[in-house]
Amino acid sequence: MKSKPLANGLSKRTNNLLAKAGVTIEKLAIIHALQTGKLQVYRWPPNYGKYTHREVCQWAEVDPMSLPQDWPDTEREVFTDIGLSFRAWRTLKRAGIPVTKAAVRHALEAGQLWPYKRPGNYGKITHQEVCRWAGINPKLRPKKLKTQ
Repeated sequence: MKSKPLANGLSKRTNNLLAKAGVTIEKLAIIHALQTGKLQVYRWPPNYGKYTHREVCQWAEVDPMSLPQDWPDTEREVFTDIGLSFRAWRTLKRAGIPVTKAAVRHALEAGQLWPYKRPGNYGKITHQEVCRWAGINPKLRPKKLKTQ
């Protein structure tokens, strides 16, 4: 089953993916996003694969072979052994949480780290490991944030 193109010529799925990536649906904006790495096949946004990439490149009239193939990657950072596994360390880095005990405690109390909810690939085993490392009981629920 093929998606029906919308008025701009892109499928509904592609429009949704571009919106999730924060890219406006204009040719110059899409070309800039492709060249800077804001759109990366199999990386960002989630579910942006080769067929969607092909559709976007064709729509923007860009040759996919002219785009950079090597993107700056956060996984190339040196893993520092501070008592966390690589998976837990990488999950914190990808979520934008500094890998310090104080910052992790704050994130746990604020609800930024919650198993199966946020961030991605943060399950109950990783949650237990991070809580033990930060010195917090993993069974405690985060404090409710006061809304004003």
